[in-house]
Amino acid sequence: MDETKELRGWLAAGRDLKITCLGEYMDLGVCVQYRNLLNKFPGDRIFLSDAEQVCFLDGYVYHKEAFLRPEGYHEWADSFALSLREDRKNHLSKLRGAFCGYHYEKETGRITVYTDQVSNKAVYYYCENGSWILSDCLEYMVRVLRENGVAYDFDERAAQYMLTCGYMLDDSTFVTQIRRLLPGYYAEILDGSVSLHRYYELPCGLREISEDEAVERIDRAFRQAVDREFAKDKEYGYRHLVDLSGGLDSRMVTWTAHDLGYKDQLNVAYGRLGYLDQKISEQVAAALKHEYLHKPLDDLTWMYDVDEMTLKNNGAALCLGMTGGNRLLRVLNTEQFGIEHTGMVGDAILSTFYHDKALNDRAPAFGLHQYSNRLQYDFDETILSDYRNQESFALMTRGILGAQSSYLIRHHYVETGSAFLDVDFLEAVLTLPFEYRKGHHIYLKWIEKKYPQAAEFVWEKWGVKPKESQIFKRKVRTTGKLAEGYLRKVTRRPGQASMNPTDYWYKNDADVRKYFEAMFGQRIGSRWLSDRLRSDVKRLFTEGDFSEKTQALTVLSALYLFFGEG
Repeated sequence: MDETKELRGWLAAGRDLKITCLGEYMDLGVCVQYRNLLNKFPGDRIFLSDAEQVCFLDGYVYHKEAFLRPEGYHEWADSFALSLREDRKNHLSKLRGAFCGYHYEKETGRITVYTDQVSNKAVYYYCENGSWILSDCLEYMVRVLRENGVAYDFDERAAQYMLTCGYMLDDSTFVTQIRRLLPGYYAEILDGSVSLHRYYELPCGLREISEDEAVERIDRAFRQAVDREFAKDKEYGYRHLVDLSGGLDSRMVTWTAHDLGYKDQLNVAYGRLGYLDQKISEQVAAALKHEYLHKPLDDLTWMYDVDEMTLKNNGAALCLGMTGGNRLLRVLNTEQFGIEHTGMVGDAILSTFYHDKALNDRAPAFGLHQYSNRLQYDFDETILSDYRNQESFALMTRGILGAQSSYLIRHHYVETGSAFLDVDFLEAVLTLPFEYRKGHHIYLKWIEKKYPQAAEFVWEKWGVKPKESQIFKRKVRTTGKLAEGYLRKVTRRPGQASMNPTDYWYKNDADVRKYFEAMFGQRIGSRWLSDRLRSDVKRLFTEGDFSEKTQALTVLSALYLFFGEG
């Protein structure tokens, strides 16, 4: 299959650059633009080109009516552009939804490019030697650079991030000259220079509040967040595509939406056939009388999608981190759905990454959330200065730049959303006392008080119902899991505690091993690799487990896709 034919996205560039390699495009006088978009929410998307400006927004916005102004002729696009011109920071801060785009001011030549507060919609920029490109697709940008004979370089630091963390820690991409606009930022391009401006950062503080008040606060904010997402589907006549697993996050999204009256849901899951995660999600879907679809991963076909996944997620995170999600969406009739509703990063937000307050609140440091510790690099510590504490650093990097990178793949089929990453929900939760969030305390109390029936299904993580009364059983389960894990290492057999026993699958499937080893052998000789980096990639692939092998292959895949074989 030609993966490039499956790509969705947009690109804008100065008129000094040719973009015919992408296909039919629009000449807007001051710039050119190519679009191959899903068109899920056409009434939310903005494309405005007049004597004063070019204004483009892709994605969806919840409260367009709040921006309608008489001076903007009571039209969404005109009012949006007017508000953006007047006060970029304030305008973007007030927006709610998933969006990215740009604004070209014809009188001054100033270009503003932006992404939403949590970068649900990623965007990248290039600005070199008076030329500029904006896009949500790295492959589009590389094609344009090639067509115009513009040289570009391999970013070794991006490779180091991939070989350790499995995702980017800053605005890096595998192409040195192409940068990602980080969540909560907008950039201004003027006279060949780029200036970055932060308009949003994750809440960090403390509100003195009782536990009962905290539960009410959580519930109000969560119901609002869920209602916003599902109402957007309903506005356009879509059914609701909702992830469901044996965990708590996606369960609470689907359960709360059902309670709000959004019952026409298709719950989707993927994982090991017959595993507890499948059984629990089936039971929840059946209790709510939702349509349910599970895609087993045991056939291992998804392990062959290294290049496709690297291409679709712009090399932002390890290639097979989404496992079979891409394969599921590929065979699904996604025309009937608008947003894929996920529980992305919910556990880390409503609970915590850390169980120790001192660690949570300390100054941020590297090395706590890496897929591999086999290699050691010295990263630029100025990255850490952008974050108030360790938790905000972990949420932004491991959570949003890492885990949420699966959205980049999903956007080739559907739009995406997570009620847990709703801006107002983040404000409601991240300012609660640490003791409430620690160890899922307030999470479980919220479920038991507001959705007691949802607590009657086993929590896959611990094998018991999500109730604080089960805390002792959870501790016993933890001890049992450790013992089972040791036994599996000795016997080399997968246990029921593994949703995706990738190491077992890899060791016992000669075809997958042959595919991985062939790809490694063909690409490890790339001229773009320094001697040290080549040695590091080789070490991670030959000595590492399945996850570490995919980290190594992601680097080699990015080299192959964006730089060619040589």
